Amino acid sequence: MKRLVVVVNDLERSGKSSVSRAVYHHLASECEIKSFLVTSDENNLDEDYDGEYWDLDESLSVGQVIGLLEENDAVIFDVHTGGARNWAEFCEETEFDNVLAEVGAEMTLVIPNTGGVRCNEEIIDIAELFSDSADYLIAHLGIDQRDQVKWKGSDAEKATRYLGSIDVEFPSISEELATAIKNTDYDFSVALGKGAELPRFAEVQIAQWLEEVSNRLDSANEYILADGSELALEF
Repeated sequence: MKRLVVVVNDLERSGKSSVSRAVYHHLASECEIKSFLVTSDENNLDEDYDGEYWDLDESLSVGQVIGLLEENDAVIFDVHTGGARNWAEFCEETEFDNVLAEVGAEMTLVIPNTGGVRCNEEIIDIAELFSDSADYLIAHLGIDQRDQVKWKGSDAEKATRYLGSIDVEFPSISEELATAIKNTDYDFSVALGKGAELPRFAEVQIAQWLEEVSNRLDSANEYILADGSELALEF
């Protein structure tokens, strides 16, 4: 069974790229699953980006997606802010859930949750857009300190729990980690992919954070791991 892991939340600065990098690290480095990172955000593209770009506005095809799934056991797709509906339209127009079923693949939506009212509203919208066409993993980041709301019992929690979601609490960013990132030339999500290129202190702090994320994602492996079976069809 192949796995397409789609990280999506139309709320700006909700941690999508950081979560994508963390899930990619967990699958590729910790679980040793052949994985590939994809983005639809042109802002993520630079000479050091080690993944692929998918254009949700114009040129994305089913064959392009399936091609990467043929070559990898898991593909992690970082959907740009405002792209949730584009991806939902692509899935609807191509009957993508049926395509995935035919090729022996599944889709998981990983939704970062910053803990605010607007974020809960976005999560409800995503649940309505995709319904039961995917598995759901809610990645709780708790970074919106201005507008915190309870998750348990909220409409967003009820909507995703009805669809069989699983919750993962991501570790907070410690003062030491924040200081380490501040002293680099990168923002947090980019620094996650730099490893040994960073100053030693930053490298150690990021490695420790990624290790803790991986430990917590272990509880959700059923939702994001693939068993490496061959695809049934070719496109």
